[in-house]
Amino acid sequence: MRVDSLRLGAVVSACVGLVGVAGCGSDDPVDSPGSGPFPAAVTAAPGTGTVIRDAAQLSAGLLAATDLPGDFAVVPPRDESGEPAVPPAAPTNPPDCGRLLSPIAQQWPGSAAAASVQFAGPSFATIDIDAASYPDAALAPAFDALQAQPRRCTSYSGDDAGVRIEYRTSALAQPPVGDAGSAFTLTATSEGLTLTSATSLVQVGNTLVQVVVTAPEVVDPGVLADLTAAQVRKLRG
Repeated sequence: MRVDSLRLGAVVSACVGLVGVAGCGSDDPVDSPGSGPFPAAVTAAPGTGTVIRDAAQLSAGLLAATDLPGDFAVVPPRDESGEPAVPPAAPTNPPDCGRLLSPIAQQWPGSAAAASVQFAGPSFATIDIDAASYPDAALAPAFDALQAQPRRCTSYSGDDAGVRIEYRTSALAQPPVGDAGSAFTLTATSEGLTLTSATSLVQVGNTLVQVVVTAPEVVDPGVLADLTAAQVRKLRG
């Protein structure tokens, strides 16, 4: 399960209806540390030839709640009524930008196995991790496609139940980790309220991983760096 730009927009819409609730969303200007224009895309490293083909094995390699800081708990794929926990998709303009931050395997087909997990914390904060393992022939094209998406969608808009949402992406500096990687921020703004998603894309052998930290304030890049490094260690371990 993934907090994609559509889910991010749904949270912003919820905050618009709760303007007087403390902690729902920040109305301060967003100033993401280390962000700016996108540099040249990173080249994927050669695959190790070790392709994970079992989804359960890949899922076991993702971070668990016990690996996370603070009061974060796993979000089940469905709520108590049996409905999907992620809100229905809302349209974006351009439509293709709505796929931003969606699971890797959905953005680029052909993976041998895929897994994902979502954690919810206080004040609308979430951590989303998903991974997909690719054969050698599909590894570099998948890595290239995932890096191209935020570069195509530097500025776009959405509409969720009549609430207009403006999205912006920018590069985010992160320390090297894994075999190759890049990072960016996605901000969603509506009626003065803003949510920020700090996102890292990392290659670990033949597996690609996305780590997304979303919060109603600027996300400390160090938090994303620590989580990404921990995720790489767990996959390798």
